[in-house]
Amino acid sequence: MKVFLCLSIFTSFGLSDIIIMISKENKLVDIKRSEIIDLYLKKIDNIRGIKVEPIDNKNSYKEFYHKFIKKTPKQLRAYWIKSNKKRPPKRLSTTEINKEMKKDKKIISYAKNNLSGKILFRID
Repeated sequence: MKVFLCLSIFTSFGLSDIIIMISKENKLVDIKRSEIIDLYLKKIDNIRGIKVEPIDNKNSYKEFYHKFIKKTPKQLRAYWIKSNKKRPPKRLSTTEINKEMKKDKKIISYAKNNLSGKILFRID
């Protein structure tokens, strides 16, 4: 019983959900897992005709790519080198992402806590 309690406490504090959010002004209301992956690997730049621009979160970057995209930092570097015309999403802090979302309705990003946009997807 003690092991279970410790494990659930660890899980709730150490591995919290990552939330995918977009600017409140963007018309996008939902998104599929596959669309998020393609968006962050720069295979697409719009979702069902709605232009979006992904931004990586400095604070959750490694966990997001590990849990969701299923790539290590080394694999990501190799991916971006091979796709020499594409550049990875810029990486900003949560505070900087919030500022960008307020200025530009195309911004989509992720964080462990709420950004200033609307929630599209939750990664647990």
